[in-house]
Amino acid sequence: MTTTHLTKSGSAPTLTPRTGPFTQRFAGLTATQVHAARWRVTGPNGAVRGYVEEHQRGSGVAYAATRMSRTSTAFLTLDEFSDFAEAVTAFRYL
Repeated sequence: MTTTHLTKSGSAPTLTPRTGPFTQRFAGLTATQVHAARWRVTGPNGAVRGYVEEHQRGSGVAYAATRMSRTSTAFLTLDEFSDFAEAVTAFRYL
């Protein structure tokens, strides 16, 4: 996944590559950043397992592992974790 930023250079805007870690791998799962505080978690075959969302909790950060409900269009929170890697690996057996 390539994400770009639009920057103005002279009279015509140009696209410049965005730098930073967009994809991380844990326990055979891939977490791809899709928003500043949201990552899509996919399995080895590319199927989406769920999402990890970052939330501010007091003076720290919590990561919520969420997935779509099979019976509705709502997101269900599996659990919240203090470690990003733990939140991603929560989808290991789904």
